[in-house]
Formats: sequence, C-alpha cells, structure tokens
Amino acid sequence: MHPTERPSEHPRPRLLVALLLSLGLALTPSAPVARAHSALESSTPGAGSTIEAMPAQLELVFSEEVQEVGADVVLVDEQGDSWTAGPAEVDAVVVTSPVEPDVPDGRYEIRWTIISVDGAPMAGDVRFVLGDEVDDVHPLDVVLTAQDATRVLVGALAVLVAVLAHLVHGLLTVYGSHPTTAGTGQKENHHE
Repeated sequence: MHPTERPSEHPRPRLLVALLLSLGLALTPSAPVARAHSALESSTPGAGSTIEAMPAQLELVFSEEVQEVGADVVLVDEQGDSWTAGPAEVDAVVVTSPVEPDVPDGRYEIRWTIISVDGAPMAGDVRFVLGDEVDDVHPLDVVLTAQDATRVLVGALAVLVAVLAHLVHGLLTVYGSHPTTAGTGQKENHHE
C-alpha cells in the first residue's frame, strides 16, 4: 500500500450492524397486520368463571364470522362425559349449543372447533366451574381475546427491538472505528 493511501476500514463490524438493523426493521411491522382468522372474544359461561346454574345453551362469540360447516361445541365434565344436548348452531359471529338438563356441580370444559371465513380451522376450550363444589379455578382458565393477543404481540416486538438496539449499541461500542495513522494501521498517539 502506498504511504499516502488510507487503509480500508474493517467491513465486518459495519456489515454485522447493517444485518442486525435490517433484521430489526424486517421484524417490526410498519402498519397493523390484517388478520382474517376468527378469535374467541367471549363465552357464556365465561372462562375461569364459577356459576351457580348451568345455562340452557352455551354461547361463543368470535371476532369474525365463522362457517356453519365444521362448527362443533361440546360440554364435557372432568371424566370426559358430554353434557351437550344437540348440534352447534352458527349465526354470523355467534355459535351456540344446547346443554342437557340437570348438569351436576363440578369442573367443566367447553371444547370448540370452528372454521373461519377464510377456511382456517380453529379450536380451543373454555374451562369453568358449576356450583361451589370446587373452590379453586385453574389460573390458565382465561380467554385471550384478539385485542389481548395484539397487545402481547406489540409488547413482544417492542422488547425485541429494544434488545436489538442494545445489541447494536454494544457492538458499536466494542467494534467502533478507531482513528489510525495513515499507512501504518496503528492507532494515533496524541502524546508524542
């Protein structure tokens, strides 16, 4: 190399930073993502609830319309016995299913399957307690609504972006460019 030529900078740290920034931008949504799948918004009985009397029918409300074909709602007890009295009926976003009379106190689960309007099959369950036979309710007996899921996704992306920003800052701190003396590749010494 000629003594007056400037040595080339090391491309690796800058390439790594560029790759990390590109990854961060690719993972950060620029606009809200449209979701065509239905999500369970609410149910009767509610998830995690304790009720005194069983309603005559189960009701599930979804965020989007669901297809009549493939809709199934079954009420089962802890032994897996069904207490559903007939087939599920669909009315746009509401799916209902009749319940047998004289259902005894205990823990129950509504097991449901639907097909969203875009053809995606979905399934889930809702747990609740009938009567006061069981005092404790499982902590996971909750419904995660579409709005809650969006909040969780946005929070997770915010954490990911923050972690990537700290990683980039750390890499720049460790591998940041240092002034060099032209042609020698050594650091400048200002104390000469």
